[in-house]
Amino acid sequence: MNAEQRVIVTPTFWGKFFGKIKSVELQQNKVIVTDKKNNITEHDLGKTFDFPAIQKSFFGTKLFFKDDSTEVVLSKLAKKQTDSLLLEIEKVVASNIKVKVKEGFQHFANLAENQYLRDSDIPTLNDRVRLSVLSYGDNKEHFQKYFDESLVKKIQYISSLFPVNAINAQTIRREYEQHVLNHRKHFFDVIESNPLTEQQRLSVIRNNDINMVLAAAGTGKTSVMVAKALDLIDSGACKSEDILILAYNRDAATELSERLQERAREANLDLENSPSISTFHALGRRIIKECGKSVHLSKFAEDPMKLDRWFNKWLEDYIKEDPDNLAKFIQLAYQPIDPFQFKTKDEYDRYVNDNDYRTLQGERVRGYQELLIANWLFSHSVEYEYEPRYVSKRRIEIGFDYKPDFSLGDGVYLEHFGIDRQGRTRADINAQEYNANIQRKRELHAEHNTTLLETYHYNWVENTLYKRLEQLMNEQFIPLKPKSQQEILDALNESGIFKENKNRYLKCLQAIRTERLDYQQILKRLTDAKIVYAKEYATLLMRIHDAYVKELRSANEIDFDDMILLATQLVKTGEFKPKWKHILVDEFQDISMARLELLKEIYTKGPRPIWTVVGDDWQSIYRFSGGKLEVTTRFNDMVGSHTLSKLEKTYRYNNSIADTAGQFIMQNPEQYQKNVVTHTKVADSCVHLYDSHVVKDEKSEANISLKASAILKLIRQKAPEATVAILARYRYLLEDAKSVIKDKNVKFWTFHGSKGLEADYCILLGFFQGKVGFPNQNKEEAVVEALLPMLDSFPHSEERRLFYVALTRAKKESYLIADANAPSEFINELLSPKYKIDIVSKRFQERYRTIFKCNECSTGYFVMKQGKFGQFYSCTSGEVCRSSPRICEKCGRPMKLREGKFGQFWGCSGYGIKGDQCTNTRKYFM
Repeated sequence: MNAEQRVIVTPTFWGKFFGKIKSVELQQNKVIVTDKKNNITEHDLGKTFDFPAIQKSFFGTKLFFKDDSTEVVLSKLAKKQTDSLLLEIEKVVASNIKVKVKEGFQHFANLAENQYLRDSDIPTLNDRVRLSVLSYGDNKEHFQKYFDESLVKKIQYISSLFPVNAINAQTIRREYEQHVLNHRKHFFDVIESNPLTEQQRLSVIRNNDINMVLAAAGTGKTSVMVAKALDLIDSGACKSEDILILAYNRDAATELSERLQERAREANLDLENSPSISTFHALGRRIIKECGKSVHLSKFAEDPMKLDRWFNKWLEDYIKEDPDNLAKFIQLAYQPIDPFQFKTKDEYDRYVNDNDYRTLQGERVRGYQELLIANWLFSHSVEYEYEPRYVSKRRIEIGFDYKPDFSLGDGVYLEHFGIDRQGRTRADINAQEYNANIQRKRELHAEHNTTLLETYHYNWVENTLYKRLEQLMNEQFIPLKPKSQQEILDALNESGIFKENKNRYLKCLQAIRTERLDYQQILKRLTDAKIVYAKEYATLLMRIHDAYVKELRSANEIDFDDMILLATQLVKTGEFKPKWKHILVDEFQDISMARLELLKEIYTKGPRPIWTVVGDDWQSIYRFSGGKLEVTTRFNDMVGSHTLSKLEKTYRYNNSIADTAGQFIMQNPEQYQKNVVTHTKVADSCVHLYDSHVVKDEKSEANISLKASAILKLIRQKAPEATVAILARYRYLLEDAKSVIKDKNVKFWTFHGSKGLEADYCILLGFFQGKVGFPNQNKEEAVVEALLPMLDSFPHSEERRLFYVALTRAKKESYLIADANAPSEFINELLSPKYKIDIVSKRFQERYRTIFKCNECSTGYFVMKQGKFGQFYSCTSGEVCRSSPRICEKCGRPMKLREGKFGQFWGCSGYGIKGDQCTNTRKYFM
């Protein structure tokens, strides 16, 4: 309404006599009311966003409108004049609403259209568009009347998304993604050597407060990291110096930096400066330096050998300073185990096979109680031989080749019987037969005038084992002379026990430093893991930790862990003020808690930065370095609300490798589910399983290497120029393979070291049972395991992920070499038809495997070996089983003792094989 225009309303006849109003006038967006006493009241419509209303009656028209939020009612007004006034007030209110609606549109555009909608902006967005949406909802007819069509459509669209909740936010974000996909198409097409996939593009576009990108092997996560950084710069979202990129190690940081520069050049992007790309340790050092603090990196961090030498001396000094320390060191060298806790023979055999109990004298014994006896005898200068053959030829008449536990010389033998005071045995042992055998052994010794000394399981349970041994030695007049501390220390070194435990304690120290554990936390973790002597371990470990820290402080040095912790504290206290607006983190699945805390502080104290993490929970294999996969699998709980993207299309390997590897890893329900799609499709399996059998007179490692060499020849015949890599869980297998394979174009990688690498063809070694097999079944590291980040309960979960990493290095075909007679758990699983692998060797068929299964233990298989007296079969369980069957002289298979109508006889195990049957038999002699 123009300044000159005025609308005046007077009361009706009834209003003049019975009302209070003299006149109502609209001037300059103000309603001026004059009463009969000429008192004037002004109502400002400048903040009015509710349309007025009228109500007509016999006495006149009643007008309703709002002054800000206060409702005003004027009654008994002239009808036609009031209609005019109503129209003018509507125009004022419409003008007010239009201003607010356009402000709301601008906020909506800023927060939800011109950028990816952030979770933290949703409350602000709802608040800024609330008035516009509510006004429209109450006044749709007025909106149609006073506003143009485009504005109405816009408010209708925004109203359909209000309030912005999780579902509506997804709609808004999809619209934004589609717009940017179209608008930035050229950039996404040229920024890498091949156009980015749609999943890669979406991973670049999505800029919530926190973003997670899960990238299956070979799906181009590095491309996403590089493209995201360059997109932010090229689109003008931020400057190079506003971006922080964190890599797992120095090599990865260098690769990212070089790749970013290369892609910027190829895409003709002018980078004045590069984003900050560094490792976490380099970032920590930078923060510390910028705060004016001195940074002297420890000699231990720069040279691990110096740490080893320092700790070796410290541990020797600790042992020598007090006789109790020596006894405690020996006590803590191995974890006690009660054999009565095992419910099945399979459980017990696995325990025996997976635990290496090495005595002070250097031999391996079968169990913890035998270890205690052997060490007590050695420490008291009692000469003994472990498990010798009994002198009498009648030893086999009692049903087995009798070998007492210990021979003490002069016809004196010591047996440790696994019974309690009631004669009860382990659950898997027939107590009646076991006690009958004890009696037969006693009779055998009595018959041949040898002395049998007996100790029992209950002696250990009742803590009287050493007292019982001393009593037995005294009864036999065997002199006891305690060895000196130096003699025992020498024995610890010669047997390898000192070195083994030194290395274990160094791993514990690393875990304590990475996890930032104090005494109470160490004790709790050990107790929760049911570690025996938890307090003693915790006390020794804290003493080691404190000595290490004291050594650092005395040299005015810090290690890598200090670097992260100090940097975190400087950010937390505000001494360092982070200015990065975008933080990109690579290999997030391997992040430690200390690094996560540093990230959180940078995120909290920064200028509302956007945080994007890229990783693959399927490839988390660095728990031993503090990697905490739980941060990835429970990301929402441990980090916060986020946008999740998945990279599931790979150009590296084919569908056969993808299906086998993916199905294998997803057996663990703790892993994210992914549907990996491959560019290359094949009809036949490209995962081939070979047995390691080559020649009969070579050790198993040589067999594996020779088979790898044979497979390499096959590969070279069909693809002479192809890249080939040989992979193994342990480096010693690779060294053995190198001694056989002289092809300089073949790469040799450990499974861990292969991460991020690829070759056309890969040959994977080492799939056999045991503590150095794959999966690794080493149970001796229980104390270290308890201190490392928590692992999910799925069996061999990290080893399973390590196999996934190794299997997905091959672009074309992957060859697995396994011992068919003693295959690892993973090979047994892969033999299932659901994995659809190519089982090349018939030795993996069940009928062949049954032939070579050891009948004395539950986990071992017979393998042929060459001895000085010829070939023989030995159980793969080694010393813990020692079963050695006869060999069929006709076909070379193991002979088995069978029962016929004329008594027992030796029959070839190949009797039942159709097409390759062997009917050879031999007489059985008692």
